[in-house]
Amino acid sequence: MSDTKLLVRSPNHSRHRSLGGLAIAWIEHFCVHGPGDVQGQPILLDDEFAGFIYDAYALGESGRRLYRTAFLSRSKGRAKSELAGFLVLYEAFGPSRFAGFAKGTEEFRIGSFSYKYSAGEPMGKVVTYPFIRCLATEETQAGNTYDNVYYNLGGYGEGSRRLIETYGVNKNAVGLTKIQVPAGGEIVPSTASSAAKDGGKESFAVF
Repeated sequence: MSDTKLLVRSPNHSRHRSLGGLAIAWIEHFCVHGPGDVQGQPILLDDEFAGFIYDAYALGESGRRLYRTAFLSRSKGRAKSELAGFLVLYEAFGPSRFAGFAKGTEEFRIGSFSYKYSAGEPMGKVVTYPFIRCLATEETQAGNTYDNVYYNLGGYGEGSRRLIETYGVNKNAVGLTKIQVPAGGEIVPSTASSAAKDGGKESFAVF
């Protein structure tokens, strides 16, 4: 059976006008592989995953997101849940919102992470109060994505030292049912039905 790939994009789509480059650099610097054979090892996103991030964070000429939702369908074992976990971490801690277009001299810096913008590239800023859900049909199904987030933040031991130390993550705030973001905000695993009851207050959600 062939693995058919269909990309559906806006007519105004451009990977040059995207926060994707910043997102990829941040993820590869701060995140590590979650539970499994390569847990704790550094991340190097392949071309497909990197392209997906570029597309998902594409902006229009005014700086508004072109897409409210993005969908990636691949066979089991492709590390889709792990990718979702990295994006959760980026949305919770990283510069994931538009902050103007660069002239080419600007730089985003925090701790040991530095990203120099190209002229015309969108710049990023951190979400003021991220409220992020790892959604599933059943509560237990949210586990793979949330486990990756939980591991990176030290829930299963060392986690990502760069992420924990740079952002001042308190292990006591990293729980199996909720994670408190140090600067304000939270990450929770939940079902779609429980999310509906809360009135859709999420700044980001993965399913």
